Amino acid sequence: MSSVAEMRELWQVPGWTEDDWLCHGLTTTSWGNLALHVGDDANQVIARRIQLAAFLGFSLDDWVSGNQIHDTKIVQVGLAHKGRGAEDLDTALPGTDGLVTHEPGILLACFYADCVPLFFIVPERRVVGIAHAGWRGTAGNIAAKMVEKLTSLYDLDHSQIYAAIGPSIGKCCYRVGWQVAQQFPEEVIEQRGEAVYLDLKLANLLQLEAAGIDRKRILCTSICTCCSKQFFSYRRSGNEAGRMAAVIGINQRRM
Repeated sequence: MSSVAEMRELWQVPGWTEDDWLCHGLTTTSWGNLALHVGDDANQVIARRIQLAAFLGFSLDDWVSGNQIHDTKIVQVGLAHKGRGAEDLDTALPGTDGLVTHEPGILLACFYADCVPLFFIVPERRVVGIAHAGWRGTAGNIAAKMVEKLTSLYDLDHSQIYAAIGPSIGKCCYRVGWQVAQQFPEEVIEQRGEAVYLDLKLANLLQLEAAGIDRKRILCTSICTCCSKQFFSYRRSGNEAGRMAAVIGINQRRM
């Protein structure tokens, strides 16, 4: 592990770091852009991914990511998927915004610059999941679909699932048009004069609760990626914005 990597910051869910079988986190700008679709030199992005994977105890060969399209497709990832999307977009899982696995030694990765990272763990069964929830994915109820996928695939009770809503754009900054706002319940919309603001975190929280996850098992951070310069923000920087990586996996050596 390099001294450079040791100095970099990783946001993690409070309380989850105590589970030594679990690896997870959301990168900050200190890691640089980790997505291959925003114009950075691909070799530099791959080098950052190698450093991140090593920092977490994995290799890039363990990395799996989807080609995110702001939809609700969820894929169960197995050992045969290892390496998909790690070094190029062509091998990423097509049209995929949610990933789940029970296999140790796989690092699931999604990318963000204001959209909502959703983390899921099932400690009793050693199952993990991650989802990318922009406004379209949230309107499509991807949070509830992740819960449904986990319960159906692994024959789980809802009480076994923990969820976390990571740093993403807050209601303070997320101004939207009425065409977008009308796809959401009133409790997540705030009108300020002629402007309309959307609370994506709250929308996902309400979906998780409606899907049967007890509120005590859901962590929702208040960090706004547009306000905090520790995170990339498309709303703040436009096309210049890089992407954070949210990752989750099961540590093979600690099973």
